[in-house]
This record gives sequence, structure tokens and C-alpha cells, in this order.
Amino acid sequence: MPARPPPPSPYRIGSAFSVMYIALRLGTSNINPISDCDEVYNYWEPLHFVLYGTGMQTWEYSPLYALRTYAYLLPMAAVATVLRRLLDVLPPSLIRMLSSSLTWTSTSGAIAGMTTTTASSSSLGGDDKPLLFALLRSTISLLSCVSELSFLDAIHDVWCGDDTRLSHWTAFVSLTSTGSHVSGPAFLPSSSVATLWRWSASCGMRGRHGLAILCGLLSTIAVGWPFCAAIFAPTGIVALYDAAFGGEGEEKTNDGGGRRRRWGKKAPRVGPALTVLLRTSVHAVAIQVVVSIVDRVYYGRFVCPNWNIFVYNARSGGDELYGTEPISYYVRNLLLNFNYVALLGVASVPIASLSWTIGSRPPARVGVAALLLSVLSPMYVWMAAIFPRPHKEERFLFPIYPMICLGAATTVGEVLRLTTDAMFPRTRNARRDGVVVVGCGGGEGRGGGENDRRGSLLLGLALLAPSAMISVSRSAALRRNYSAPLAIYRDLFYHASTSAAAAAAAVSDDPVRAATYVCTAGEWHRFPSSFFLPPNHRLGFLRSSFDGQLPQPFTEYGSRMESLGVQAGKFNDVNREETDRYVDIGMCSYVVELVPPLDSDDDDRRRDVPECLRYMESDPSAGSWKLLASREYLDAESTSPIHRILYIPFVGGDRIAFGGYNLYVKDV
Repeated sequence: MPARPPPPSPYRIGSAFSVMYIALRLGTSNINPISDCDEVYNYWEPLHFVLYGTGMQTWEYSPLYALRTYAYLLPMAAVATVLRRLLDVLPPSLIRMLSSSLTWTSTSGAIAGMTTTTASSSSLGGDDKPLLFALLRSTISLLSCVSELSFLDAIHDVWCGDDTRLSHWTAFVSLTSTGSHVSGPAFLPSSSVATLWRWSASCGMRGRHGLAILCGLLSTIAVGWPFCAAIFAPTGIVALYDAAFGGEGEEKTNDGGGRRRRWGKKAPRVGPALTVLLRTSVHAVAIQVVVSIVDRVYYGRFVCPNWNIFVYNARSGGDELYGTEPISYYVRNLLLNFNYVALLGVASVPIASLSWTIGSRPPARVGVAALLLSVLSPMYVWMAAIFPRPHKEERFLFPIYPMICLGAATTVGEVLRLTTDAMFPRTRNARRDGVVVVGCGGGEGRGGGENDRRGSLLLGLALLAPSAMISVSRSAALRRNYSAPLAIYRDLFYHASTSAAAAAAAVSDDPVRAATYVCTAGEWHRFPSSFFLPPNHRLGFLRSSFDGQLPQPFTEYGSRMESLGVQAGKFNDVNREETDRYVDIGMCSYVVELVPPLDSDDDDRRRDVPECLRYMESDPSAGSWKLLASREYLDAESTSPIHRILYIPFVGGDRIAFGGYNLYVKDV
């Protein structure tokens, strides 16, 4: 009886499911707050400088240190240029629709008079920087989503054949997890590495090792994060092994999806292995040449940011200047972003190995078992590399998020299979006559019935459903509790863009004197980027309890050596406070501050007036300050832990407290 053809993949680009998947990702790409100030000051701000000639510069972009490559920014700069021109020609009605749908514009918590955001947006066209920012985040999310679908499509076609449960479980975890929701639209090297790794893994599963290695080279060299070479090392090892020992007994998986290797024992072939090494070397040199040329343009001399950042972090105490955390920090973040699915993902290889040891696994599946290890092993390599490091950041976990999703699906499949074998011994014996797919659960593999596979699929989804509900609640809590900075700076942009002062400043001959300062103190780390400041508006820092080094404005020379002669402040690489960063309250036209709830039960907190309010009270300049807009921001100290973590509608109203994320304007 001829074998049944495998079902078509629902994850192939153009399918109905892929369209819905992309639409959901794009629709939610801008509801997530920016949680890492490094994303703003090290990537969005330099991008703003490349596009507009202004922005805040960190010491990493100083010509003295040159730790960041501009090559990572240029693709986004090209996309932004196209989008700006597109916004200039779109009709106002379409721009209003884009603005309201992408930014999820809401007047909740805003003061009367600040409800004209969408109307203001439609009149700005290509100068609507908050809308451009939202479109750029959507573009990043789109690329991440396409890589997700490519990864799922490869699992569906190459891994499971006509038994597609593993791909569906992986898709379910990836689509619903908070980790994927947070990392997808992030403009960070770690997020880009996760995107490129998914493409690399999908190419590797299809036997396209050249493309798989190329993705790793782009991640390591062009993205500017050389440490990620560790997670692509297994890709190179598999490519070399396949070139030296593979190639015989290839079986075509289906009409659209590559080939699956059956690795066997034979004499190594030196020629193909050398070809892989030579091709990799040529690609690496070519990418490095392009990156060096780009950095030569922006730094004014030849530099190697990848080498510089590697040396800085390798030396004792380099990254520790920015804080240290115990290993439990990563454990907490994995549980917050994936809950119990994180445990399933990390346990995948041990559980699968146990299953292969005590179960009945036909020899024909040895190649697939090796494939499973090659795709999941980078997770353990990366964890071994970053967990012992004293300095820890949530974003450092982003590259392993795709592996956690696949690992969790694998664990579910193996647990179901082991349970089925224990409860129904005849099933285990019958499986010896068929081919069992790694990680695809109970039933009887390809020899089993369709009802068995469907039942196993639904049972696996039922096991993962509680995690999905927790993750959706967590994602909603992030939006509800912490999105105020994006909203308040959007209010600021549209208010300032239509004010008479902004119009006068725009035509001034002295841009420094005409600059309007938007000031903040302790809230500097929640500034969403200069994409939310109109022309001739600058971010100003009021002195606060923070005693580290703050950014300063780019000069017209950017990162070239000439900037050192005209830049007002100096940079250092030891996170030492530079007092030249601060401005006087009299220079400020707007102030942004987080004010705790007035009905707080803590008398000390009520007496502790926020820093910016104290500055405004002592402002000796002419004019008075008034509250222009306010958005709700969660007050963590007055909110119960469960409501800080999860959004639970209709429950716990008295256990949740919100402060005001306030925008003040000087009324002259």
C-alpha cells in the first residue's frame, strides 16, 4: 500500500494560518512597553541620529571606545526612509487608521485636551515620528514572525513527516508565550539573533547548511554581538559532520520541503568538509569587509566594534559595573515569560534521552534524534555561557526562547508517549513495526491511526493550555501596568508639534538656543527615544539619585574623532557619573515624572515628594508649571504580587494601585 502523502504545512507563507499568525503578531507588536533602556539609548537613539542628525549618544558609540557597529542600524534606517516617504503620500484617513491600530491610541488616564492624538497624526505625514516608530517596531515583529513560520514549517515538513503534532505544539507555545511577545518587536541584537537562529535552524533541518551558517555569521559579525557564536557552534559542527559523513540514503520529505539526512557510518570525506570551511571563511570575510566599511564611514577610521566589545566584556569587572545578579534572576525571568513551559523546555533533552533509553526507538530514527540534539543543544551551550556571568539582563535570554518552545513541545510528546507505553504495553510493542517520530507523543507513529494522533494532539494542547492562559494574562498585565511612558511621550509629541513655541523654534537660526528641553530625573531610563520628540526638542536630565554615567547629545560629527573637540561632556568606560550631563530646571519647558498614588497608606512615601516636583517648586524662572497629561502606571509597592505579575479582570480592585505618569508644561 503506497504511503500516505504528508499533509500540507499550515505554516508556509501565504497559507490562511500564516496570514492570521502574522496579523496577530503585527497587531500586538506595539502594545508591549519597552522594558530595557539599553534598547532605547544604544539602538533607537543612534538610529534617530542616522535619520535626523540628533539623538542621545552613549559611551559605547564614542570614538574612544567604539563598542557598537553602525552596520546593525543601517537596514532599519533604509526601512525608515521608505516608510517616511510612504507616509508623505498616504491619505490622512489611512494614516489615522494606521495610527489608531498600531499605537492602540487610548485616552484612558489622559487629561482633557489631550485627545487629539490621531487627528494630529494625520496632518504630519512623514514627520509623524511616533507613527514611524510604531511602523519600525512592526517591521521588526514581522521579520521575527516570518522566521517563526519558517522554523515551524521546517519542523512540520522535515521533522515529523505526516505526524505533525510536534510542530503544532511548538506553534502553540510560541504564539502564546510572553517571551515571544516581548522579544519579537525588540530592537536588540539578542532579539535579532533569535530571529536569525530560527532561520538558521530551519535551513539546517532542510540540509541547507550553507544558509544556516550564513545566518550565524550575520548574527555574530553584522549584528555586532560576537558572543552569540556559541549558539551557532552546533550548526557548524553538524554541517561539517554532514559534509564528511552524510549524503547517503537521503530521503525526500515532500514536494516542498528539502531533504532529511540519514547519517551512517562510513569513511570521512575530506573534500566536502574543506569546502564547508572555505565557504564559511569567504562569507565571514565578505561580511566583515562590509561592516568595516560602514563603521569607517561613521567612526571616521577603521575600527572593529566586535573585537572591542568582546575585549571589554572579557576583562575582569567590565560588565559588572552595570549591576550583578544571582543565577535566580534568570530563573525568575524564564518563569515570568514562560511559566512551567520553561521547565518543560529546559528538561527536553534529558527527558527525550530517558525516553529513548527505556522506550522502543527503531534504528531508522537515529538521524532524527541527532537532529533533535543539534537543534536543542545550543540552549544548554548558551545557558552555560551566560548563567555564571555576574552581570545579567533579561534580553540575554532572548536567543534561547525558540529552543524553549520546541523543547517544551518535545517534552510533552515524550511524556505522552512514555505514559501511553506504561498504560498500554501493546502499543509499545506495536510501535516496533513502525517509525516513531521524536517528540510526537502517543499514538503509533506513522503506523498509528488518525484518531490516535488527533487525540494525542488535543491532549498535548490541553496540557499546554494553562500555560497559555497564564502567559496571555502576563502579556496583558505588561500592557496595562507599564505602557504609560509610551503613551505620555506620544501625548507630548503631538502637543508640542502643534504649539506656537515649536513653530517658532523650528525657524530659529540658532538651534541650540531655540531647543526646547523635555526634562526628567529618575525616570530617564523609561524615555522611549527621540522618536517621541518633535524637531528642536531635546531630552534634558535633572540630577537624581542615579549616580552612573548618562548619555549626552550626539554632535554633528556623530562618532567621529572631531566630535571630541566640540562635545560638551566627556565619556568614560567605568560608569562614573559625569555632572556635565545635567540641566537646570529653568531650561525646561516640559517635565515628565512618576508620582505615587496620593492615597498611599505609607506616610513616608507621601512625604517623599518626587524629585521633579521639588525642582518645579524651586524653579526661579518666569512662568508656572501645570499638569498637561497623566497616564496610569502601576505602583508596585502598593500592589499585591499576583496583580503585579498577572492581569486578572474584575478581581482585586483594592489590591491594585496606580501612580500617575505625569507630563507637566511650563505656562509662560
